[in-house]
Amino acid sequence: MASSDVELMAHLMRRAGFGATYEELEEYAAKGYESVVDELLSPKEQPDLEMDILERYFIDWKEMNALEVNQAYLTYRMINTKRPL
Repeated sequence: MASSDVELMAHLMRRAGFGATYEELEEYAAKGYESVVDELLSPKEQPDLEMDILERYFIDWKEMNALEVNQAYLTYRMINTKRPL
C-alpha cells in the first residue's frame, strides 16, 4: 500500500469524523478515495448503532431530560458510529 494513499485516507477520515485506526486506513486506501467518499456520504448503507449497551447503563436515556444523559448519548454515538457525517 502506498504511504501517500494511507496519508490521504487519514486526512479524509480526520476531516469527516474522528480519524481511523491504521488498519482501517489501509482498508480504505485499498477501496480507493471515491469509494470511501461515497460510503461516508451514504449513511443508509452503514449499520445502525447498537443501543442496548447505552440502554443498560442509562435506562432513562430516551427521555433526554438530563444533561448528563444527552452527553452520554452523544459521546457514545460519536465514538461508536460508522456514520460520522
